[in-house]
Amino acid sequence: MLLTGSAAVVYALAVPNELLAEGSILLALVALSGYFAALAAADSYREARWIGVLFGTLSTLLSNYWLMYFGDFSVWTIGGVTLGYAIYHSLLGPILKRAWQNPRVWRALSVAAVWAAYEYLKSIGFLAYPWGLISYPAARSLTLIQHVDITGVWALSFVFAAFNALVAEQMLPALQSSRTAGSRPSEIGPRPTGEMLRQLLWLCAIVALMLGYGIVRLRTPIAQVGTARMVLVQQNIDAWQRGREQDALRRAQALSRRAVDAAGDSAVDLVVWSETSLRRPYPENRQFFATNPPDYPFERFIRDLGVPLLTGAPYVADPQNWDVYNAAIMIDSDAELVQYYGKQHLVPFAESIPFWDAALVRHFFQQTVGLYGVWSVAPDYRIFELPDTGSDTGGQTLKFGTPICFEDAFAYLIRGFVLSGADLLVNLTDNSWSATNSAQYQHFVAARFRPVETRRTLVRSTNSGLTSVIDAHGRVIAQLPMFEQATLTFDVPVYREHHLTVYTVWGDYLPQAMLALWLVLVVAQARRDGYLQRVGSQRARIDRKTPL
Repeated sequence: MLLTGSAAVVYALAVPNELLAEGSILLALVALSGYFAALAAADSYREARWIGVLFGTLSTLLSNYWLMYFGDFSVWTIGGVTLGYAIYHSLLGPILKRAWQNPRVWRALSVAAVWAAYEYLKSIGFLAYPWGLISYPAARSLTLIQHVDITGVWALSFVFAAFNALVAEQMLPALQSSRTAGSRPSEIGPRPTGEMLRQLLWLCAIVALMLGYGIVRLRTPIAQVGTARMVLVQQNIDAWQRGREQDALRRAQALSRRAVDAAGDSAVDLVVWSETSLRRPYPENRQFFATNPPDYPFERFIRDLGVPLLTGAPYVADPQNWDVYNAAIMIDSDAELVQYYGKQHLVPFAESIPFWDAALVRHFFQQTVGLYGVWSVAPDYRIFELPDTGSDTGGQTLKFGTPICFEDAFAYLIRGFVLSGADLLVNLTDNSWSATNSAQYQHFVAARFRPVETRRTLVRSTNSGLTSVIDAHGRVIAQLPMFEQATLTFDVPVYREHHLTVYTVWGDYLPQAMLALWLVLVVAQARRDGYLQRVGSQRARIDRKTPL
């Protein structure tokens, strides 16, 4: 258990944290090795389950501790996520132990395939939470991550997990000497040096291919069709603090006006505010926005600005059923709402609650948890269009998608925007509640892979950080310091290659293939262990005993 606890600490240091802002590639190569070795040496699947619970609990608490700042119901967010990962690893631990029982020649690779498949599964569906993947520290190396336009992040997850598995094998002899005599040598015995070196060379060859592709890709220009001059406004205000709606509006308006005025004769195409900067639905509250803030009403500000505003706001999709989206809306210079997009992937048990319409469920969350309402799930992608207004866009209409908050961490969603016609991605985020650098860096690092996967620029406009512009190679070409009031005026490059990337077209084919491989290995293992024959014999005996 000490080895497992140590592995959880190293894992928390490998991913972005308060000490290492973007994590550590070197630590990622060994972060899982103690966990893998402990599972391999476990005497039973029951023990492997408890090892999984320990690792899942500790690694989650150490790397996601900032969830405890999630407003009045923080105990439920940190507690729920920790419990969820404890359950995940209680299931994953025995599966990984079983993978160790494969023949030596491929057991480390099978462990890596299972881990990569697990990271994929935890990143999809209602409970999806694509934080802390073992591949994320690789974002520090632009050369190493260029191939994700073919494989997504999953090849990196596999390679990192495989290196960890090989390190774990070197730890097994020492573990074996400390275990009881009942342990099976075939499960935890050391690998011959020759086999070990061959697998290590294969992994190094894969990494060399990744690096080679990255060198070529970084030297290959990506077709740029123009630029769009944007003003990104970082208000740095506590959006959850009650009674500060007027202050928030005043600050955002003042920062925006100052930045647009400073641009002078250089036309600004779009001003961008962060997620839910407007706390009321815009069309339904026109009277409020026409008179507030009293000293400079919002609608007058928009008309004076003379530039379209993209901002986060609630959007009422169905007034009768009160379906309200966490949305991005665009308001033109006449103060009219012209376009919107509603968030499709909501934060589970914070923005969306299963069976919310059931009175008992709603009563529990309102009275016990303190959560009084939820957002509705928007049904589709919507692409914003910004006509050519002076910047270098080649006279073409700029089409862009607007993933909201942690949606830019989901590769499938960003693929959907690009497949729907987006030439640019503009993310609106508010992580100010986290009050930590690591929370914002973890989000930023997860999002940094999306521009490379799709070869589209990603603009991140946030309340407190990390506001930035990331080009189609993953380079951070502009950014603001975190937790400061500031604006960023920048000519955002717009890229459009002749062909969509392999990943954009085919998506997550690699982890799906790894899942299929794992199932094949399970069947092969069952046959090798004689399990299928025993089941067949038992059925035959039952058939003979059953009277006609």
